Amino acid sequence: MTNFVTSFSGKNYDTYAKSMLESVVEHWEEDLKLVAYYDSCSEEQIEEFPKSPLIEYRDLDLVEDRTNYLERMKHHDGTENGQMEYNWRMDALKWCHKVYALTDYFMEISEEEVKGGWLIWMDADVITHNKLNEDTLFKAFPKDSELVHLGRKDIDFSETGFIGFNLDYQMPHYFLADIRGCYDIGEVIAYREWTDAFIMTRFINIYAAHGMKVHNLTPEAKGLAVFEQSNLNEFMMHYKGNRKNEVMSEQGFSQDVVLPRYGQLATMVRAYEPDKIVEIGTWNGGRAIEMALASFEKRDDFHYIGFDLFEEATNETDKLELNIKQHNTYKAVFDRLTEFAEKMKEKDKTFTFKLHKGNSRDTLKKAKKELKKIPFAFIDGGHSEDTIKSDYDNLKHIPVIVFDDFYSKDQNGHTVSQEKVGVNKLIRDEMEGKRMHVLPSQDKVSGGGLVHLAVLLNNADLPDIPIELRRIPIIVHPKDCVPKDDIVENINANLNLIDNWDSVQQYYPHSEAAIIVSGGSSIDFDKLKELQAETNGKIICVKHSYPKLLEAGIKPWGCVILDPRTIDGESTHGIVRKSLFETIDPSTKFFIASMTEPSVTEYILERTSNIYGWHAYSEAIKNRVNNKADYPEEEQIQISDDVTFVTGGTCAAMRAIGMFHIFGFRHFHLFGFDCSVPEVSEEEQKETLFDGKTKYMKVEINEKEFWTTGELLAMAQDCEQLFDAPQIDMGVEFYTKHDTLANQVYLTSRHGNKTYYNNTFKS
Repeated sequence: MTNFVTSFSGKNYDTYAKSMLESVVEHWEEDLKLVAYYDSCSEEQIEEFPKSPLIEYRDLDLVEDRTNYLERMKHHDGTENGQMEYNWRMDALKWCHKVYALTDYFMEISEEEVKGGWLIWMDADVITHNKLNEDTLFKAFPKDSELVHLGRKDIDFSETGFIGFNLDYQMPHYFLADIRGCYDIGEVIAYREWTDAFIMTRFINIYAAHGMKVHNLTPEAKGLAVFEQSNLNEFMMHYKGNRKNEVMSEQGFSQDVVLPRYGQLATMVRAYEPDKIVEIGTWNGGRAIEMALASFEKRDDFHYIGFDLFEEATNETDKLELNIKQHNTYKAVFDRLTEFAEKMKEKDKTFTFKLHKGNSRDTLKKAKKELKKIPFAFIDGGHSEDTIKSDYDNLKHIPVIVFDDFYSKDQNGHTVSQEKVGVNKLIRDEMEGKRMHVLPSQDKVSGGGLVHLAVLLNNADLPDIPIELRRIPIIVHPKDCVPKDDIVENINANLNLIDNWDSVQQYYPHSEAAIIVSGGSSIDFDKLKELQAETNGKIICVKHSYPKLLEAGIKPWGCVILDPRTIDGESTHGIVRKSLFETIDPSTKFFIASMTEPSVTEYILERTSNIYGWHAYSEAIKNRVNNKADYPEEEQIQISDDVTFVTGGTCAAMRAIGMFHIFGFRHFHLFGFDCSVPEVSEEEQKETLFDGKTKYMKVEINEKEFWTTGELLAMAQDCEQLFDAPQIDMGVEFYTKHDTLANQVYLTSRHGNKTYYNNTFKS
């Protein structure tokens, strides 16, 4: 018999767990068993649990170790006891139930059986829709594996809604005992993230490296919705995240998705007052209603034209168009909009609509006459590059066009995979010289990145976008300063030059302070010395601040190097790089990125052996590491798959923060983070870069102007994202002798306006 385990709470029972249990009763056969752990359920709910000899119910609140864990870890609730805004990645309570339910039943099996057969965890939002028995199950994966899981190609943790352990082998016993111990002793908070998926994936990687036979059911899967990309989809469906609400949909259409950027869409409608709107990607009709309501604030009649595949969508079209949302039928949406029209009629408003079912590449051409005089379009249909381009080509005559799904990096430097940036590519290739605006957004993408609306104003007579939508964060798109092939060569060369590559790895958090010194002119050396004496913190610098610190009588503990350009060349600060390392103190530890130009490494090696290698994260590098076989041998990067990459931003100073966060530092003091230059002469204002663009530019923030460069502006963007991140799990203090661009960014950020616990309850 194969044993499954799941768990659910009382608040989730009616939403999805009940449907999951009913599907087990309907479709499972007697060679499978489900042990369902529940907590916080009412007596009425327990009484109505679906009854079957295949299901055994257990009260998770009776697992004493879990109770002790919840009490001991109660401050690590995603807000650090109210000291920061909620961050689900740092919620040690939310994600523990799965581990305690799974390991509680495992320990029972392990005590009774040396060979315990398969033990499989399955989330309570997984619905079985076809007959399931052991024969069916083991067609989905090899029965002699030791562990099976749903891996992700572009995200660094697996989908743990389904994970199986073959207890006929010894290593899965060790695995489950270890992960239970990780929770029992509170080791969870030593990890970068505290979700069960993140921690289990780290264990999977470790055990695989030690010989466990791990079978990845989805080796090529991308994105979060990997369940559907596995063989399990033949008999199960995972209603993950917002899709949980679709399980119990009584209206016949999916629940509306409410995100801040869609409020921006409504603002656009109010600003331009269209009487007609065309939308590509009607989905459930919710956005149509929102836009109509916004229009009705200024007018009494509104006509909507919607295009969607509706029920013609298939698994193939989902894959082609990168869709992970549930589909709605034409009839369900038609009925919803009809009902809305009737309600508007009661308010003396006229709402009319027309829906087109089918592929927009075809249906838009057929509706060409209908779309001639439409003033406003919202494009959010298929996400393939070809479909986005086709939708735009058919609608580019429309005065106001709003695109969804423009992607940018989040505060950790993460973004979506290249196949998803069709809107970005269209704007890059087609919109030069046009009135194109990317609206500010903090809407996060699962797995990393931010998603925005992008607005094209095609009519010169149209007023500018409302000012409240134009107050945007600093958005720049830095490019590698050398070709990627050169970076690959640099990495492989440095792997041979540097001996120590093992020091940069995840360490436990601790209370020691990191004093990061960038290269700006605002460094207050007296304050730095005073702070170092007070905190005994480690001083970490970059190449431009290193000689300044030595000259001031300060010996940095470490110096972080990230520069793929030659030692004899000039930096963007106009300084020959070689001169920065003419004097080296033997006590300084040099942390040299693998992508650094080998001439820099060799020059420093001539002066000191106190050198440590590290790997700077980029999507391109990570993909090359994880997919070596896709490249000729001479183009492969010889970094091991389980390396710890350092994230953090576009320059060495920002990466230093990321590196020392990995080292367990949570208290950071920043010096020399200027992101601007004090003065620019008239001659310097005329300087241009290799592409002909002006080197120096003037920017305004908080009604103050600063001179900066493209590279420094990219750093300012990194600072803005770091200082304003609501979920940041560290303290950041900022120091400067004079006002700078970064100082203004800091002063108006969450970190610059910190609320301290000790000050909250003063009388």
